[in-house]
Amino acid sequence: MEPSSHPTLLTKKEVKKEIERLTTKLQLATDQRNQLRDCLLFITEGTVDNRPYHQPNPFYHKLRMEHKRVMKELNTLQNENTEASKKFSEQTKETLFYRGLHSRLLMEQTQLEKKVGMLRQEKMKLLEDWVLLKHHSKELKMICEDQEEKTSDLKTQQRQELQRLEERVQFWLKQKDMVTQKKDLAEKLQHHFEGSQMRSRKLRLEQATAQGGSPLQREALQQETPAEPHSQQPLKSGDEVSSSDLVSTVE
Repeated sequence: MEPSSHPTLLTKKEVKKEIERLTTKLQLATDQRNQLRDCLLFITEGTVDNRPYHQPNPFYHKLRMEHKRVMKELNTLQNENTEASKKFSEQTKETLFYRGLHSRLLMEQTQLEKKVGMLRQEKMKLLEDWVLLKHHSKELKMICEDQEEKTSDLKTQQRQELQRLEERVQFWLKQKDMVTQKKDLAEKLQHHFEGSQMRSRKLRLEQATAQGGSPLQREALQQETPAEPHSQQPLKSGDEVSSSDLVSTVE
């Protein structure tokens, strides 16, 4: 079907609606052009305030506020990134420190394990020595007990010997006392005997004088010696004289 060669007639309402649509589209195109121009000027010159045809544009103001916000966030992110880098560096240093510490602790643990092994071996050796010493201690105790028995027997024997020696000493002391008593008695008897002889000579001399004896006879009586030789000699301290001998001598 061929199209009609006659143009379509529009009503007033449709014409008005079409005009409004085109006006809106033109306004949008104009706004987009202005925004693009503002962006271009902002990028190239840094500002759009020197434009002779500058008109307040809400989209530009919004874009500018958004740019400030983005720049502020970017600055904040940069600061946070710097701080995070510092923290990361500190964490890295701390990690290296703890790694070194961990390695040192592992080395110390290895050394401690070696020392523990050595101490265990030493403990086993000490236990063996203790068992051996305990055995020797029992043997030494038995030897000491035997030695104590022998020592006790020896002490008993020495005590008996000492007792016998004391008895002998007491016996000789008694003998000495007896000898001393005999000596004293002998000295007394000798003294008594000498006194008796002197009295006898004196009596005989007096009798001779009373009977009128010659001077020679009186001199002979004065020089007369005892008939018994033992009566003229003093007794020695070591001589033993019995009581019967002394009595017979006095008689």
